Amino acid sequence: MIVEAGLSPFEALRTGTVAPAEFFNTEDEFGRIHVSLAADFILLDGNPLEDVGAASRPRGVMVRGVWLDRARLDRGPAAISARHR
Repeated sequence: MIVEAGLSPFEALRTGTVAPAEFFNTEDEFGRIHVSLAADFILLDGNPLEDVGAASRPRGVMVRGVWLDRARLDRGPAAISARHR
């Protein structure tokens, strides 16, 4: 939606990564992948600068040092739903 509103794919991705760290003055804590920084990240099959929609199709996600592959991501919503029936 951000790209549809007029931002480039680069600007849209930056809005959710580097920009919050800059806004909160915490660039020394997060906002990019670097040694000693907190870095959750998404591994994609495609280049989001060419197809920003690739960001919605992750191959896997690293969250707080735990790798979640595509199969585990796919199981997640069903597991949450089952717990709240």
